[in-house]
Amino acid sequence: MSLVPPLANAGILFALAEPRLVSGSLLLFGTNYVAILLTGALVFALMGFRQAALSPFDPRAWRQAVVIALVALLIIAVPLSLTSARLIITNKIAVRTDALAEEWLEGSAYRLLSVDAETADGSVNLVLLGEGDLPDLETLEQRVREILFGRTLRLKVVESRTLYPGRENLGAAAVHLP
Repeated sequence: MSLVPPLANAGILFALAEPRLVSGSLLLFGTNYVAILLTGALVFALMGFRQAALSPFDPRAWRQAVVIALVALLIIAVPLSLTSARLIITNKIAVRTDALAEEWLEGSAYRLLSVDAETADGSVNLVLLGEGDLPDLETLEQRVREILFGRTLRLKVVESRTLYPGRENLGAAAVHLP
């Protein structure tokens, strides 16, 4: 666990005007900070330093420390659970879209290079490589509509041709997909 890298990252992202990413870095910093404090307190307690800290035992101070620790845990737990839920949904969208796109492209001269469901604008990007006519786009749209959770599907098509220099007729080059 570390404190400086997430803060440095937050500063850089703040300078680049990326507020969503800044919040993620600050969440990582806060999580690390609370984890370091609580782990340190646990280690000291296990090593016997608890008696030294509590020798002039003040129950009010002990309750205050426990409340502060619980509040810190709650402050970290809520954003972490929201982030986890968002990541689970994004991953589900990516996996299901990948499977449907592979099925949709079956038998065509295209192949799926990547699926990106974590775009800044909330769309789902499919990057395709190939040549010729794409399979029916309406079929793809209908099949993925219910799994996109209201997001927009965007296809990025990279045209690809394989040429064989030195052959007599370059116009009739064979198409080979990697």
